[in-house]
Amino acid sequence: MKRILLFTLLLTFAVGSMAQLSKNQSKYVQKIPRFTIDNPVMNPLQPHNNTVSSKSTLEDQLGTTRYDMQTNEAPQNRFYVYPDGTMAGTWIMGMLETSYPDRGTGYNYFDGSSWGAAPTARVESVRTGWPSLCPWNGGGELIVAHAATGGLVMSTRPVKGTGTWTQKVSPAPPTGAATVAWPRTITSGTNNMNVHIIVMTLPTGNGGTVYKGLDGALVYFRSTDGGSTWDKNGIQLPGLDSTNYAHFGGDEYAWGTPHGDTIYFVVGGPYSDMYLMQSNDNGDNWTKTVILTNANKNLKVVPTYKAPWYSSDGSLACEMGKNGVVHVLSGIGGGEIQSSTEYIIQDRNGLIYWNTTMPILKDSLNLDTLLAKGQLIGYYSDGPNPGDTLIGTPQAYRVGLTSFPCISIADNGDMYTIWSGITYQNPDPSGLGNYRHIWGRGFNYAYQRWTTDQIDFNSDITYIFNEYVYPSMGKSFYGGNFDYIYQTAPVPGSAIVTTTLATKTCTIEHRGLPLPLLTGVTNHQAPKRDFVGQNYPNPVNGLTTINVYLQNDAKVIINVTNITGQNLMTMDQGTVTNGAHQFTIDASQLSTGIYFYSVTINGQTTTHKMIVE
Repeated sequence: MKRILLFTLLLTFAVGSMAQLSKNQSKYVQKIPRFTIDNPVMNPLQPHNNTVSSKSTLEDQLGTTRYDMQTNEAPQNRFYVYPDGTMAGTWIMGMLETSYPDRGTGYNYFDGSSWGAAPTARVESVRTGWPSLCPWNGGGELIVAHAATGGLVMSTRPVKGTGTWTQKVSPAPPTGAATVAWPRTITSGTNNMNVHIIVMTLPTGNGGTVYKGLDGALVYFRSTDGGSTWDKNGIQLPGLDSTNYAHFGGDEYAWGTPHGDTIYFVVGGPYSDMYLMQSNDNGDNWTKTVILTNANKNLKVVPTYKAPWYSSDGSLACEMGKNGVVHVLSGIGGGEIQSSTEYIIQDRNGLIYWNTTMPILKDSLNLDTLLAKGQLIGYYSDGPNPGDTLIGTPQAYRVGLTSFPCISIADNGDMYTIWSGITYQNPDPSGLGNYRHIWGRGFNYAYQRWTTDQIDFNSDITYIFNEYVYPSMGKSFYGGNFDYIYQTAPVPGSAIVTTTLATKTCTIEHRGLPLPLLTGVTNHQAPKRDFVGQNYPNPVNGLTTINVYLQNDAKVIINVTNITGQNLMTMDQGTVTNGAHQFTIDASQLSTGIYFYSVTINGQTTTHKMIVE
C-alpha cells in the first residue's frame, strides 16, 4: 500500500535538482553526485523490512535545532549509555538564523525513566560546535567542542545529568597554528581521567595558516589529569606529516572505544589514505596501519585534469572487539579534478567493512569484489517493484549514499552497525529526491557471519516523508537494547550544506531496538564448534544472559564461583538439544565484586569473568 501511495505521488509532483555547493570546512568543493552502482548486474542485498514494522515506544525527543548539520563527515561520539541504564545525548544546536549566534551544544539526560525537558540554551557561554561527550572523573561528564572564535572549549561537571557546567578554553592550539577545529575526544583510564583529543589545525580556506607544511594538519592532545594540564600538546603523530599528505579534511577521523591503555582512531578521505592509528601505551607510541591507499594523498598543486578516483568518503567508524581485532566501516567517496578546479564526488555508493585480520583494500573499491569478500555490508540498490528507484538527484551530505556509520560491540562479541542511507521507497513529494533512513546490520559472533539482510529501521508507513541522518550509537547496552540518537526532519538535505535549501526545524531523537534484531540466527549456518558467549549485560546487578551453542545434544552444567574459587551457584540444565540456547543467571543475591561462571558441556568447561555491581 505504501508503494502504491508513493507511485501516485511520483506521477503528481515534479522532480527537483541540486546545484553545486561549496564545502567551507575543507579545501575542496563538491560536484553533483553520482548514484549509479558500479556493477548493476550483481545480486544486491535486499532490505529486510518486516522486523521493524512501526514506531517504537522507545523513541523519544531530546530537543530541536535549526542548525541542521551535525558533522561534515564522520559521526561524533555525541551519545553515551551508562552501565546503570541512564543516557546522555548532545548535538549542535542553533535556532537563530542566519548566522546562528546561539549555536552551541544541546544536551539532554535520560535518568532511567524519562528524558528531561528539551533544552532552550546551549551548554557553553560562547558560540561552539562539534561536541564530543565523554564520561569523566568517576561519575561526571565532559564535553569538548570548538569555539567559533577559535580554540577548544571544555565543559565538565562532577555528576552526570545534573549540576552546573564548568567551562574553560583548553587546550590551546599548538604554536604556529592559527587555531584548531572539528575535534574528536575520548576519555580512558581509572575514573576516565585520561583525555585524548584529535583535531585539525584550521586550513587557509577557513582563515587559518599552513602548519608544518600541511594546509590542515591532524594533531593529538593528551591529558592524564582530567584536562587540567596537557602533556601531549598538539603533536603530529608518526606518518601524518607533510611528507605523506598535503592536507586533511574536517571530521574525516573517528575514535574507537578505549580498551585499557589501548586507544585508536581511523582516518580517511578524498585526499588521504584510509588508515588506522593505534597506541597500546595510552598515547605514548603509535602504529599506523594503511587500509586503503590514495594516489592523490600528497597533491599540493592542482593539475589541469585528474581522472576520477575512489577513496573513503571521510565518514568512518572503528571499534575493537574480541582478541584485539579492530573493525572499521567507511562510506565510499572519490574525486576528479577538471579545469584547474578541485571537485570531490562524495555520493558514490557502498559501505566498506574491514578489520585488522584482513589485507589492504584494492583502490578500485569494486562492489562485486567487496561483496564476494564480505567487505560490503550495505549499499543502495533499486527495489523489486516499478518506481522503486532514486528520483532526481539525492540531496548532498558530503558523504556517500550509504554513510555516517557507527559500530558497537557487545561483551559476547556480537557487533552492531548502523548508518544513514538513501532508500528507494520514499521520494520527497516536493522534488528534493529520496529520503535517507537509518539502516543496520549485525555480525553474530557465535555464527561468525553477518546477518543476511540490511535492515531499514524506518521502513514503516509511520516514517513516511521524514529524513533520518547523523546517527550516534551507544557503545554499551542496557535492557537488551542497542540505543542511538539521530536527527530527523520533514524534508531531505541540509540547509547548512546546500545553502539553496530552505531552513527547517529538526528534532534530535533517541531510539532503542532489541539486540537480536541485528544478530538473530535466521539464515545463518551453524558454528563449527560448541560456543559459550560472554554474559550480557556485564557488569550486572540483576539478571544476566549467556548465549550457548551446541553442535550436538549435550549435558550442560553452569557454575558460578568467586575469586577464591568457592562455588556459589550450580545450575544443572540436564541434557540440552543441539543448537542455540540462552541461559540466565540471577546475580541479584551476589555482593558487588568479580565472579566467574563456568559452562561445562559434556565434560568440557569454558569459563568467563562476570562483574556484579
